[in-house]
Amino acid sequence: MRPTVKKILRWTLLIVTSLVVAWLVWFSVWRIRLAHNIKSEVAAIRATGLPTNCEENNTYYPSVPTDENAALKMMAAFELMINYDDARSNQISTIKFPQRKESLAPSELESLTGYCEMNSNALAKASEASKLLRSRYPVDLSLGAHASLKHLAKFKPFTELTEYDTIINPSNAATDISILIVTARSLDDEPILISKLIRVRTLNMAVMALEHRLNAASLDDMDLDRLEKVFGAAAKTNQMAHAFIGDRATFLGVFQMVPDEIARLADSDDELAKEKPVSSPGFSYRFGKFAGVFDLDERFYLKAITTYIVLASKYPRNMSVLDEVDGKVRQTLLDKRFIISKLLLSPDDKPTAYRAAIIKEATSLAQIRAARVALAIERFRLAHGKLPEKLDELVPQFLPAVPADPFDGQPLRYHRLEKGCVIYSIGSDGEDNGGRERPANVKSTDKTHYDITFTVER
Repeated sequence: MRPTVKKILRWTLLIVTSLVVAWLVWFSVWRIRLAHNIKSEVAAIRATGLPTNCEENNTYYPSVPTDENAALKMMAAFELMINYDDARSNQISTIKFPQRKESLAPSELESLTGYCEMNSNALAKASEASKLLRSRYPVDLSLGAHASLKHLAKFKPFTELTEYDTIINPSNAATDISILIVTARSLDDEPILISKLIRVRTLNMAVMALEHRLNAASLDDMDLDRLEKVFGAAAKTNQMAHAFIGDRATFLGVFQMVPDEIARLADSDDELAKEKPVSSPGFSYRFGKFAGVFDLDERFYLKAITTYIVLASKYPRNMSVLDEVDGKVRQTLLDKRFIISKLLLSPDDKPTAYRAAIIKEATSLAQIRAARVALAIERFRLAHGKLPEKLDELVPQFLPAVPADPFDGQPLRYHRLEKGCVIYSIGSDGEDNGGRERPANVKSTDKTHYDITFTVER
């Protein structure tokens, strides 16, 4: 071989080797910095006192002494519930609470009367919880996504019973509505998204029961004042942010799982899946781990969920910003590198559950605030024998201030009707539709815009 050729080969080998070494150095520095950045972000979260793993999340859910724990009273009430031992039990499960000014069918009324009577002990036990201010259900959040949430399954039958009782025993309606709110508030400190959604559903039931009761007849001033206070205590604005913080702590550990564990998490309701042994990770997983794919995925998830936490903490709700952020997140998730983030944020290519939860909380808050105003109006009516012309007339005797609409920050709207009045929020579409009430059985194809209303036609 000629010396010139040897020299060329030698220099070529030297250059290639130098490039490979330079790339390895760059890659090593990049991987170290990527891992360091994630650790630094997690450490910064921890430094603020927020949880970053399942064990910390379990501590984040504050413990409560047994004799001060409203959740234990609620669980005792749940356990006292009984149902008919004949076909009437099936009827109970199909009865829907009537819309305002509507009535139950005679057969439904008869079945519910007996049902409420046989469960009076459960309602009495739940009323004891109203005397306690703190709650913690016996759930071990250190188990992460596999934590047992059996207590949540009891909420639906109990809250429906309580809502029915406002009709069956109208003289006890204020107590029943208070029980609904206490039941919802027992989940205030539980940092779990499904818990917050059940909380919202329960509060909505309390609003619906109050609207139905006020359309039938007024309450006395003592009950109105009592309910205004309990609705005011329920009007918290940090609940979904609190749930997202819990989600972040629970799911950050998912990025350290092997594929079988992730699949098991996705099939967490499948008991057979839980029994399958975890196999050793294959080459593709090990290569992805080495290449930093999972770290990139984790960094994106951390940034996305933290952004949703910030958005959930801000009022009034800016729907255009929320939609823009949610759209960008879903667009980024089209990148096949973000496999785990897609599973956690938007597995079906639809708007994320976090967007929906933020809107649900704002909608619920609007309903609660409208209910508070309605209670103040009823107290004004009792005192003056008429309805106010403007909500400002309620301040300061019946309300400290007119509550703001969560969707635009303006005072809630109010219209006098031919008989009665409507208090309303413009809702997530941002349009003032004059207090247009959403029909009970509106079709999904209906493109009409509605407001979030509380109407009393009496």
